[in-house]
Amino acid sequence: MEKDVNNDPEANAEFTRRGLRGVPAFLIGDDVVVGLDKARILQLVDHRVVKCSQCQSRLRVPTDRGSIKVTCPKCKNVFDWAP
Repeated sequence: MEKDVNNDPEANAEFTRRGLRGVPAFLIGDDVVVGLDKARILQLVDHRVVKCSQCQSRLRVPTDRGSIKVTCPKCKNVFDWAP
């Protein structure tokens, strides 16, 4: 969930309590990533967004299950995906 520390007093208080000084800041589980460190963010999230090869819909697929078969809910295309 995205929060704006400039417009959300609760988010601003959490930002201050954690001693954060830069934006963007990402709270992923118990970890905090300050700045757009894509490699670290991808390391911490439990899914990836992939496109269906048939209809180009964007799908969230888990990264912790190894190779899996994915079924697109929009077009029912089935494809293999591995992290």
